[in-house]
Amino acid sequence: MRKTALFLVLALFVAFSACTPKEKYQTGEKYHGFTLVEKKFVDEVNADCLLFKHDKSGARLLKIAADDPNKLFNIAFKTAPQNDYGTPHIMEHSVLNGSKNFPVKSPFDVLMKGSLNTFLNAMTGSDITTYPVASMNEKDYFNLMHVYLDAVLNPLIYEDPKIFMQEGWHHELESEDGDVSYKGVVYNEMKGAYSSPGRELDYQINKILFPDNTYGVSSGGYPTEIPKLTYQAFVDFHKKYYHPGNSYILLYGDADLDKELAFIDTEYLANYDQPTENIKIREQKPFDKMKEAVKPYAVPEGAPTEDQTFLSMSFVVGSSVDRTQAMVCDVLSEALVNHESAPLRLALQKAGIGRDINASFNEAKQNVFQITVQNANPEDKDAFKEIVFATLDSVAKTGFDRTTVEGILNRMEFNMKEGNTPQKGLMYLMQSYQTWFFADDPFLGLEFNAPLEEAKKALDSDMLQTAVTNYLINNPHALLMVLEPEPGLQAKITEATNAELAAYQKGLSKEDKEKLIAETNELIEHQKREDTPEALATIPMLERSDISPDVEWFSVDEKEVDGIDVLHHNAFTNDILYSNLYFDVRVVPQELIPYAKLLSSLLGKLNTENYSYGELDNALNIQTGGFSTYLTEYLEGHADDHMLPKFVVYSKATTQKADKMFELTDEIIKNSKLDDTERLKELISRHQARIDSDIKNNGLNYAMTRLRSYYSQMGMYSEKTGGLDYYRFVSDLSENFNAKSAEIVANLQKTAALLFTKENLIATVTCSDKDFKAYSGGLEALASVLPDDNVEMQDWKFDFAKKNEGLKSASKVQYVVKGYDFKKLGYEYSGKMRVLNQVLSTDWLQNQVRVIGGAYGGFAGISSSGNVYFASYRDPNLKETIENYDNTPGYLETFEADDKEMTRYIIGTISRMDQPKTPSQEGNLAVQYYFEKTTPEELKAEREAVLSTTADDIKGMKKFVADVLSQDAICVYGNDEKVDENADIFGEVISITE
Repeated sequence: MRKTALFLVLALFVAFSACTPKEKYQTGEKYHGFTLVEKKFVDEVNADCLLFKHDKSGARLLKIAADDPNKLFNIAFKTAPQNDYGTPHIMEHSVLNGSKNFPVKSPFDVLMKGSLNTFLNAMTGSDITTYPVASMNEKDYFNLMHVYLDAVLNPLIYEDPKIFMQEGWHHELESEDGDVSYKGVVYNEMKGAYSSPGRELDYQINKILFPDNTYGVSSGGYPTEIPKLTYQAFVDFHKKYYHPGNSYILLYGDADLDKELAFIDTEYLANYDQPTENIKIREQKPFDKMKEAVKPYAVPEGAPTEDQTFLSMSFVVGSSVDRTQAMVCDVLSEALVNHESAPLRLALQKAGIGRDINASFNEAKQNVFQITVQNANPEDKDAFKEIVFATLDSVAKTGFDRTTVEGILNRMEFNMKEGNTPQKGLMYLMQSYQTWFFADDPFLGLEFNAPLEEAKKALDSDMLQTAVTNYLINNPHALLMVLEPEPGLQAKITEATNAELAAYQKGLSKEDKEKLIAETNELIEHQKREDTPEALATIPMLERSDISPDVEWFSVDEKEVDGIDVLHHNAFTNDILYSNLYFDVRVVPQELIPYAKLLSSLLGKLNTENYSYGELDNALNIQTGGFSTYLTEYLEGHADDHMLPKFVVYSKATTQKADKMFELTDEIIKNSKLDDTERLKELISRHQARIDSDIKNNGLNYAMTRLRSYYSQMGMYSEKTGGLDYYRFVSDLSENFNAKSAEIVANLQKTAALLFTKENLIATVTCSDKDFKAYSGGLEALASVLPDDNVEMQDWKFDFAKKNEGLKSASKVQYVVKGYDFKKLGYEYSGKMRVLNQVLSTDWLQNQVRVIGGAYGGFAGISSSGNVYFASYRDPNLKETIENYDNTPGYLETFEADDKEMTRYIIGTISRMDQPKTPSQEGNLAVQYYFEKTTPEELKAEREAVLSTTADDIKGMKKFVADVLSQDAICVYGNDEKVDENADIFGEVISITE
């Protein structure tokens, strides 16, 4: 398993040439200040690729001239921080806060409000800071390119230290008798990030593995270290790393290359000479022997610590430029650990060490192969190490099961060649930048066929055995890490931070305090200040006439195969069948709803009548491109009381393997041994461990689900199948499995028998007409063995209550959610609500909660189903954020926007509606329209409402918002101390680990 850390001036451009890039551009020739270094047609991306070097500045540029309207521009810089201060991350935020040609507070936020981008972001990695934007509109694409180039090369950070203070950190003091505190967007973002034990584990591992180079520090910033960054060191970092000579520019898609080169050269690169320093990342010297370490992570005071320890073994292995080695290590991670019958997984299960294990391979100039066990205990350390090396010795001698390796390679090849993402440019960026950085060759990362063929030799050689010996057994550059829970650790950290701040405050003179108060107030006033019309006018934008009035419609053809209703979305899929079998969950009694979710987590991992679980994993890898089961829900007519909950069996395969795909599907849904209690216990324990990890990492999701369960049928269903209630259900089964095993087996068997019948099934497929025959043949075989039992839908009755809970955790930040169902208040949905949501999310809440409040994010959501929510992400505040939500009607009462500003909001709204899609995604949307009974006329009316929205419409929705907020339904997931401090606003305070 691979692990990953992430306008204008068109008059300058020459006329479009009908020549293809391959015909027009010649190696060694110069084009608008660029010399073409290399060109080739790359089969793996199905496009001409041209590699340039800018003569004057030294910038590198790769054009992937794909026939794809979703154009991407990206500029990346090789960045090598030397400490945990988070300088590259703070820089990534800060450069997007105004530049020479676009002197607004945040061009990024203005673009989020009003461009047709299909992707707009910036990312910081351990050795890279990168700025990708994408759009299907060429005018918009060049606008985005212009703003991003100006942001990274001409930021206002040199003139305005307030940018650093806002995005990085600053001391805040609002009054003379107040207390000094730390504030900053990145500071709070990383407090949230390091609330995750997994993030803490990676940090501690890398710090020990790489004590002398950039991979040993947190490029994002470690919370206690961020306040050590000075403003001078911050701007010096930009001077060193943000020179065009240290840049790597990727252009992808069907934009005219001549225009792109002319613009980038004339407007930016021609102004720079080559840098005097060549940025390099030094390698860490290998260790003489494996190191061992024990580190703590925070859990709340009184929280259980048994079975809460992480054990990890990590090895530094080669470099990302060796593509064959990287693929071999990917195969090794699956064959050794992640496969259902992988030898190390089985050995640790047998020894009773941990509840889940995984291996990952993190690519960089120095790669890391990592094996991690979670839900273990500190005393398991020696046994863990012994079992790992005993297993490695065994497989080095005897090798791996050939069928297992064949399946892993097949699935790897399928996924590489499928490339099932609409953001192809972004995918190719991630594939190419490592080899571009460290071998000066982006093609190495794109051309996967040759290293894949080399990796396939593992089937008939000792390649994997040699890899185990060389990369793991005989590799002293390694670490055995124990990360154990420490109750109350976060309280100690908070106490130390408060003492640090108190000491700082004590050392301030009266004049110092007055200056700090003035600086604090000046920053707050700056954050509240609106951009002037003149400044806003510098940000290029489209006109409403640039927006198509037409809706994008995807349909299904209703067919029948042997008595089963089939929904066929006709699309070219390159001979791949995307199949979904939808079984209605309403056949299940209310008390068994959680068992439907549990069943979906088990199928495909159990022994069956004809396969052991390891053999089944192999067969699925060899015969399909993917198989999974999960729950989803639709709302017919967008009405909460017409919920259609579905149990989905998803699979994909080439047409030649359709029969085998359905044969395996039948085997799984009809012949899985649900009464195999030994295997059930293993899987439920693992499932619990994964949910336990998820609930500690994704507080916002759990708070939002919990809130909606107070008033919504879909919310309650989601809570029972994926919220805190479900977590407690699975934890109870795991902890009491021996006593409840008979009950668990009986309930799973009953749930499966009710679900998997012919009458309860609607099948869907996305493929071409010519491929439908292969699909229908396989479905006929499945239909012939499904029971013809009559279906009886259950009438579920949920009890709703506004609990207003505070969910206590070890998180360092809060996730604050407030909302309700507006349809219960008598309101009807309108497309104008989409624009309202854009206004609230990109203006009001972005400014109040993120910019001023210091949270990483603040936003709203308004759904056609009636659901409305206000939410914050990685928020240092709690009660203050709720007050900001409650002040929204006041904001709307005074809302003003001229026609140009409303156009910006409308364009941003349409951007969210008009996203690129793969054929499989189009098929899924067509099925959604079918189940929800959405019509083209409905979508057209929604789009027309969006396009005709006025400032008065936004202002007129004040009462609508006020009525929603007046229901006072809230849920907060947050730091245990912070929740307790605000206990008076909650109906109940509970711990997520109770």
